Amino acid sequence: MTVHPLRLALLTRNVDAGRFGTLVTRWFARECERSDEFKLDLVDLSAVPLAGLPARIEDADAVVIVTAEYNHAYPGDLKTAIDAVRRPWYGKPIAFVVYGGRSGGLRAAEQLRLVFAELHAITIRDTLGFHEDDFTPAGEPIDPTTPAAAAAQLHQLAWWARPLRDARAQAPYPG
Repeated sequence: MTVHPLRLALLTRNVDAGRFGTLVTRWFARECERSDEFKLDLVDLSAVPLAGLPARIEDADAVVIVTAEYNHAYPGDLKTAIDAVRRPWYGKPIAFVVYGGRSGGLRAAEQLRLVFAELHAITIRDTLGFHEDDFTPAGEPIDPTTPAAAAAQLHQLAWWARPLRDARAQAPYPG
């Protein structure tokens, strides 16, 4: 029996060269491509019109959000994007890769968990959080355990994505 790869939307705010978020996004995208469980769809919010975002999320079996922490929270344009989607989030597993601030972005992830609970999404407990000095100039993590942490997060995401994909295929989420 062939298991089809899961469709993973990697949602990021932009992939402009020279930005720390771009470095994190590109590194995590490489980690996703190493996994045979996922087919990657990179969704750059600076390039995708909000009207096109719900269909991209609907088509995904799982989502990873890469975002910065700003003022102990996540950026407003990410909130606008999340709110533009609404129903496609229902019954969808979500993971976070965050960066910035003293917490390495973890405060952004914690606030996003509250938002996604309201949207009937399932958030993965393990979050990857980074400071700017956690990567080499070439875009590789300094801590040698980071790729294993990313692989574990992706494995957990896949564990949730398969049964939730099957459940959504059998019947619409009753939310």
